Amino acid sequence: MAIAGSYASLAEAQAATRIDDLIAGIVNEIVKEGGILDLMPTRTVRGQNLTYVRENIQPSGAFHAIADTWVASEDIDITKVQLALAIHGDQKDIDNFIAKTYSDPNDHTAIIMSQTTVGLKRRIENRIIYEATNFSGLHSLVTSNQTLSQGSSSTGAALTVTNLNRMLDLVRPRADTVLLPYRLGQRLDQVQQGVNSAALVYTPDAEGMRKGNLTGYWGGVKIRRSDFMATANTGVLQETIASGVYSAETGGATGSVFGIHWGLPEAGEVGGVFLAIGEDLFNVVGPEEHPSKDAQWVRITSYLAPGLAGTRGLGIVDGCTDVALTA
Repeated sequence: MAIAGSYASLAEAQAATRIDDLIAGIVNEIVKEGGILDLMPTRTVRGQNLTYVRENIQPSGAFHAIADTWVASEDIDITKVQLALAIHGDQKDIDNFIAKTYSDPNDHTAIIMSQTTVGLKRRIENRIIYEATNFSGLHSLVTSNQTLSQGSSSTGAALTVTNLNRMLDLVRPRADTVLLPYRLGQRLDQVQQGVNSAALVYTPDAEGMRKGNLTGYWGGVKIRRSDFMATANTGVLQETIASGVYSAETGGATGSVFGIHWGLPEAGEVGGVFLAIGEDLFNVVGPEEHPSKDAQWVRITSYLAPGLAGTRGLGIVDGCTDVALTA
């Protein structure tokens, strides 16, 4: 007797039908927010390097008495800054057999392109902060004169309102963005929400109030909370400090707060953080037939390097632990 209609078994019925209702596309599981690529002004480089000149010392002059002998001064001091583009990208093979014979609602080429582009963008977001070899990320670009540290030796400490305010005052002409990990942003929220244990002055934030008491600004500077500055998924702080200052992306329990002025290297301007690129941010080659496989290949490449026009355009407070702010 048939146990599945006219079929001898359920397995036979399944073999003759499609039992899966496959939804087209891929559901997002890896969610990361707080990138800064959309904030960075870009400068297209026509060549391997971008070069600009930064002033060191301005002539100061001197007072003179009547009939003094004037002597020409020799005190103009400048530095040539050279920014070399790095090559970053990925190549994927698209198997012809799968693409042309498998029956499903997905466009495999489109999925591969989409997933690869998103992954590359997120990798770049992280490296803009932490890279120190192929180009200089924010941690490498910021100077010691623009650095305030909460910790000592290899031990971090609570972020203080004093250091946060002083760091932002160091950034000239004015910080446009405060960049920090979510855990430190939550500590700013405690001040906004009036539940901080320290005796801090409560400053209303109109935008933050509209978003459920999330702090949107600090000292009038827009806050950007970043998933790219902490442990993936959990948000736990992980930067390491040594001799009281930032030393590595992972291995520790501290985080950093950046004050950033965005600006290109232009004559007569202070400038700030920017992104040098070659052509577009993402350059696609392919799909092309693979020379030795029954497949096509596609390559997505970026030629890029973050730069700092004037050193006053970037500041940092490092060595911050995930505890309540103090004065």
